[in-house]
Amino acid sequence: MKYLTFAFLILLPLFGHSQKRTLLGPKVAMDELKEALTNKKDKQVNVDKVISDKQTAIAVAEAILFKIYGKEQIINERPYEVYFVNDYWILNGTLPEKMLGGCFLIVLSAKDGKVVRLTHYK
Repeated sequence: MKYLTFAFLILLPLFGHSQKRTLLGPKVAMDELKEALTNKKDKQVNVDKVISDKQTAIAVAEAILFKIYGKEQIINERPYEVYFVNDYWILNGTLPEKMLGGCFLIVLSAKDGKVVRLTHYK
């Protein structure tokens, strides 16, 4: 039993979050950005759509909208209208009937995830 406890204490750091990580640093990040902007055909993910389903479209939209308009504001506009049209995700917030005001509108490219349009009506 003593040896089992000793082995556990020796191996614990190998499986825990206390393990040190190798960081590449900002210079490597800058080099990768330069490469990505100059050599667009190289190192691209080979998928038809980056945003391929409704759940992913909502998750991407919410990450953007929460940051800009506030989480509470956007959650109050649930349920969302979500449509997939011609390789674009169109998401709108909704308001209760007879309530005055506006909601968000965000259009995302399914192919590459770019925000094509983003607004919040008054």
